[in-house]
Amino acid sequence: MTISYDKVNTALPLYVGYGITSYPKEDVSRLVSEFGSDLAAQMECEIKLLLTELDQLKPDWNTHSLISAAKWASEEIKRKHPELDSKAITALEWCFTWWWK
Repeated sequence: MTISYDKVNTALPLYVGYGITSYPKEDVSRLVSEFGSDLAAQMECEIKLLLTELDQLKPDWNTHSLISAAKWASEEIKRKHPELDSKAITALEWCFTWWWK
């Protein structure tokens, strides 16, 4: 089953806690309460792939600050996944900044 990116765009910020927690904290239970357990499990897999892809991006720290590196990373993800909306991209950028603090 293919998951629509409309749902992923809703689920991604929810899953990482963007706008909910003070730092990224993955929590599938937030997806279960929103989408039910079957769809939540599928979306968690899709989101984890995006998070892994984000984690594999390595900025040039000689030319980037934390903020500019996060912007660069979010632009790379947006280029590869134009179907992601601005809130999902911002949530990924938020995760990136926390990972590299």
